[in-house]
Amino acid sequence: MIEAQWKVTVQRPAEEVFDFVADLHNEPQFNPDASNIVQKSDGAIGLGTVFEEDFKRLARYVTKIDVYRRPTDLGFDAHNPKADAVVRFGFEAEGQAATSVSCRVQITMKGLTRFAEPLMAPMVRGQIQSTRGPMLKAALER
Repeated sequence: MIEAQWKVTVQRPAEEVFDFVADLHNEPQFNPDASNIVQKSDGAIGLGTVFEEDFKRLARYVTKIDVYRRPTDLGFDAHNPKADAVVRFGFEAEGQAATSVSCRVQITMKGLTRFAEPLMAPMVRGQIQSTRGPMLKAALER
């Protein structure tokens, strides 16, 4: 399993940050590996909402919101033939205008790709930990 964590403070209220992250259409703004995001379920974004998204090197994911406690906890469960990913976000208000965002990512490679996991893990972990938080901050603070 590949695990990565990051934390950043964003100068926006917790509800605004939560809503931005929950809408996966925004993900390419803080995750350069994500693209072509389509909401597959009907209705407003919330618990059970399903998206499909392309992900560099890992193909198309089906991603479901499996934790939705606005504005504090958000989780995604994503699957494709090569890997499963569990992503957990925590949002903690810091006053009225700032939010501490924490993220934990767990990726489990499947099939033949699992043999490459030990080689891929340091690169994937480093990329997630060094880019996602700063990119989220930049997207929300412009």
